[in-house]
Amino acid sequence: MKRQTIRLLVLFSCFLLQFFWSDVHAQNSQDPAASAAVVVNGKRLFVFYSVSEGMNPTERAERTSQVLRQIADDVNVFDPHKVTTTETPTGTDVMYGGVKVATVSSEDARIAQSSSYKLAQEFSSKIRMALAERIEETTAASLAAGAGFTILSTIILIFTVALISKVATGLCIKLDDWKGTKIKAIKIQQAELIGEHSLTDCISTIVKLSQISLIFVAFGAYVLQVLSFFPRTKHLSNALTANALSPIKTAFDTALEYLPSLFTMIVVIIVTYGVIGFARFFFDALRDETIRFADFDPDWAEPSYKLARFVIITFAAIVALPYLPGWDSPAFKQVGLMLGVLVSFGSTGVVSNVMAGAVLTYTNAFKIGDRITIGECTGDVVQKSMFVTKIRTVKNEVVSVPNGQILSSNVINYSTMGTQGLLVLHTTVTIGYEEPWEKVENLLLSAADATEGILKTPKPFVLQNSLDDYYVSYEINAYTAEANRMQNTYSQLHRCIQDKFNEAQCEIMSPNVLAVRDGNEIAIPRSYLGPDYTSPSFKVSTKS
Repeated sequence: MKRQTIRLLVLFSCFLLQFFWSDVHAQNSQDPAASAAVVVNGKRLFVFYSVSEGMNPTERAERTSQVLRQIADDVNVFDPHKVTTTETPTGTDVMYGGVKVATVSSEDARIAQSSSYKLAQEFSSKIRMALAERIEETTAASLAAGAGFTILSTIILIFTVALISKVATGLCIKLDDWKGTKIKAIKIQQAELIGEHSLTDCISTIVKLSQISLIFVAFGAYVLQVLSFFPRTKHLSNALTANALSPIKTAFDTALEYLPSLFTMIVVIIVTYGVIGFARFFFDALRDETIRFADFDPDWAEPSYKLARFVIITFAAIVALPYLPGWDSPAFKQVGLMLGVLVSFGSTGVVSNVMAGAVLTYTNAFKIGDRITIGECTGDVVQKSMFVTKIRTVKNEVVSVPNGQILSSNVINYSTMGTQGLLVLHTTVTIGYEEPWEKVENLLLSAADATEGILKTPKPFVLQNSLDDYYVSYEINAYTAEANRMQNTYSQLHRCIQDKFNEAQCEIMSPNVLAVRDGNEIAIPRSYLGPDYTSPSFKVSTKS
């Protein structure tokens, strides 16, 4: 019995000796100066023994402590389930969410006489307890500070709402006082667009809506600020703020991204404006003949400027369109396609009229103020455009004729020769064969000479156009320089012809006169016959 007891004591002594020897050997096998501990709130969590990821134990401990402090400061609601471990080829990583807290290397596990997974699990357990204690310590102080800031924010909110309401009420009172004085009706010339009462009510409504909007914004800012004062609601405040500011931030970012394109568009607009200004100066100089080109009519200056301006603006629009917001969007392309189809179908007549207007301009067919005849329309040109030409007739009727129709019609321009005094006015009379042609021509020439508006030089002349069954057709031709008074000149010429022929007791056979000469009066006004005139008697003769 004693021998068995002695044997057990010897074995137990050997076991203790082996245990202490291995522990001393393990402690002696490592360099105490090469290890470093991670300490949080004065508590030692775990020790790093080896070099890992290019960092010595001290650097690894400092990095892990810094990460833990950041997690404790940033996390308002600690979730223990987010502390996990992940196996890697070099050991086991300790993670909190997506943040790597520490790495337990294989060398750390060997020195600690454990596995990297088991050691990482121990580290994770200690991290959960340390973070929970750290966050609980800050909760009470944060609640007290949040309550104080909430009271202050409430006072500021009340003051802000009262100030907004007072300003809005004062503005509404001022608007009523300004009605009819500073606030007047909006008019376009003599037409009243918005009356002063309606305008005042509209502005008052805008003020009240602005008051409600500002109060709503102030209350929203108050709620977000109060939520940010407490650790457990701070994340909610951040989320709401991010959602509220997201559209504004997106718009601001979009505006910043669009700045280069906007700058390009501004440059295009400025250059286009400058080129149009230079074109205006150049064509004005051509119109005033301070700059001259061979075979360039000064009257072409204005239409040429309009055409050049159209080309410049079109080119600038083509250059600037790709820089417009939404240029590449499908909606913009669909709208552009639709407009293109509409223009393609509807622009045939427009383009033809524009081209006809350009042709009429550069062929000098007529100018503003000219007396012309287009088809059955005779009058003075009062307006020329790229699409239509407006003519005022002698009856003061303004007729709009499309340029395409003018180009396909005959245009008679009386003013072209009238300005040179070479416009010929002509009218025809028919006289019986019993009157000598010399007498008739002299009467016509004397009538032309007595007509106002007929030029003395070149001299009028008479043509015998035809020898008909009962009369001869005589045509008087006379020159005038007043093409715009053609109708008046014709009327006066006809009066003078009647006077001259009646004075000479010469009958005008237009229209045809059917008469029996024996016993009928001569076909002229009685005032020209004289008091001694008697109608001729019928002559009857008999022969046996």
